[in-house]
Amino acid sequence: MPTPKSQADIITDIQGLLEAAERTPEIRALIEAERQPLADSLVLIRSLKARQEELTALRQEVTQQLGVAFADARERSIVFRSVVRGKIGPRSERLVHFKMAPLRKRPRKKKAAEKVPLQEDAVNPAAESTE
Repeated sequence: MPTPKSQADIITDIQGLLEAAERTPEIRALIEAERQPLADSLVLIRSLKARQEELTALRQEVTQQLGVAFADARERSIVFRSVVRGKIGPRSERLVHFKMAPLRKRPRKKKAAEKVPLQEDAVNPAAESTE
């Protein structure tokens, strides 16, 4: 018989062993010393699985609460930055300390130099020689 690999298969296998021991009372007295620790292991496994499922549910609940807390913190950080910008001014370089870019004057763009029109003859000297 193949060895069970998954947790559910192992639990089912242990339950089958214990039920087989219950159905054979003539052998039960001979294997009681080994049956009781196996039964205790099954009880422990069941309680740990129940705890694991409870923690999974709690983990999902905490994850949802964490998402709400992050959304609230983002809203509060927006308000905080707005208040800081209002208190020290939108052009103050101290805004950099709060990881905000201050309003700065931008340099004027220089006008693009006028392009010199190219002479058609200078562009393609080979065209003149073929004529």
